[in-house]
Amino acid sequence: GRGIAPFTPDPNTLVLIDGQDIYSTIKKSQQNGKIPRFRRVRGGSELYTSDTVMDNPQFVKATTLRHEEPHQDKIYYFFREDNPDKSPEAPRNISRVAQLCKEDKGGTSSLSASKWTTFLKATLICVDPATKGNFNWLQDVFIVPADDWRHSKVYGLFTNTWGSSAVCVYSFGDIDAVFRTSRLKGYHGPNPEIKPGQCVPSGQHTPSETFKIADSHPEVEERVEPLARGPLFHNQHRYRKIGVHRVAAAGGRGYNVLYLATGTGGTREGDHSPVLCGSQSDHSPCSLPQAVLYVGSAGRVLELPMAMCRTYRSNCHSCLLARDPYCGWANGSCLPLALNRCVGTLPPIFPPNFYPPPAHPSPFPPLHPADDFRNISVLPFSRYYLNCSIESRYATYTWYHEDALVRSCNSSHAQRGCFHFIPSVGRQHYGHYVCVSEEDGFRQALVKERLLDRLGLLSRRGGAGAIPAVSWSLLVMVVAVVVAELFH
Repeated sequence: GRGIAPFTPDPNTLVLIDGQDIYSTIKKSQQNGKIPRFRRVRGGSELYTSDTVMDNPQFVKATTLRHEEPHQDKIYYFFREDNPDKSPEAPRNISRVAQLCKEDKGGTSSLSASKWTTFLKATLICVDPATKGNFNWLQDVFIVPADDWRHSKVYGLFTNTWGSSAVCVYSFGDIDAVFRTSRLKGYHGPNPEIKPGQCVPSGQHTPSETFKIADSHPEVEERVEPLARGPLFHNQHRYRKIGVHRVAAAGGRGYNVLYLATGTGGTREGDHSPVLCGSQSDHSPCSLPQAVLYVGSAGRVLELPMAMCRTYRSNCHSCLLARDPYCGWANGSCLPLALNRCVGTLPPIFPPNFYPPPAHPSPFPPLHPADDFRNISVLPFSRYYLNCSIESRYATYTWYHEDALVRSCNSSHAQRGCFHFIPSVGRQHYGHYVCVSEEDGFRQALVKERLLDRLGLLSRRGGAGAIPAVSWSLLVMVVAVVVAELFH
């Protein structure tokens, strides 16, 4: 329909449906010009935003919010626009949230009769207080509603010019307070009886004086700060989409699970698409909804289970220490919570200090040549890396050589693996190596390797005279390199 579907493909479009009301940023006619507007196209009189209240807006998301009094119901939409500050050090774009009253009837004059008269906008701040890094480019928004509208949350996904991303969380209570209490930027005159942005009782119109002030000074001075005054998290990946799924883990505790999508087809799950959250169910005796993740691209749509419990090691500690609110331990397996509720009673999922450390931790058990060690033959004087993949940022990873600690990596370790590098393998380096992870008092061996002297193996097999010529030439080359480095 007109104003609901674009005439040509356009990424800068937004359609919000709320009961019988439809709001849109799509032009009703190809002759409407190039200035984007936020319109009410169905339900109530048709209204649009003034052409001067936004500067080249790029729309991100819109939502409605019910208040205790119906005439106070609001529309909020999130967008980016060109920064009015043109100084070289200022960011090119600025992220905003705008408010409108759902019961807005337009103005009383011929110039304002078809315009929103309750429009106000505020700046969204997402700054890391530790590094002062500013994430000013709003990419996506996900709304998590609550019974009390003040506690409804806005999860905003931001990026910056260096390609890093951050998620900042705002409450609608804070957003509403900014619009109600802040002064208008650049306006120093007296406030009229009906303040700019104030919702009036049903059937009434915003006074012309109030509209003129708001139309010429649409921005409020105070900025919207995130909860905890900083990002929920940030990293060096560039994400484009965010989804949030509320899940109740074992023990009844609720978690907000974040799903982040990159522009290259990757997704990442984290506690607290194209991505959409959906559910499926079957008709088995224990028919429980199973959450699934839909990841779409230009060519296809994939359906992925949110509970990927089989990826964790097949023991209770690893299952629970994964801190995955979708998974729990039951009947000797790491299973999705929905299935676990059918098969038995679950232990709580990762409460604080789930596995308290023992009062007197025992040393790592003595190591013996065993079948579960991976034998690696290495030439003398060569370089060798031992790698232990980091599976949990809460664990400490330690490399042991014959019961002696040789390398440790803690939660601040930035790499994906805990590496132990041997620059030149000597006789003292051969033997058994074990990488042990320790978390909340639980220890497990992740990697077991036994380094063997390749030349010694060849000698034992056929005697020194039986060593192939290629092995002798390789040894001569290694020794020559070592001697050359010494004399250099």
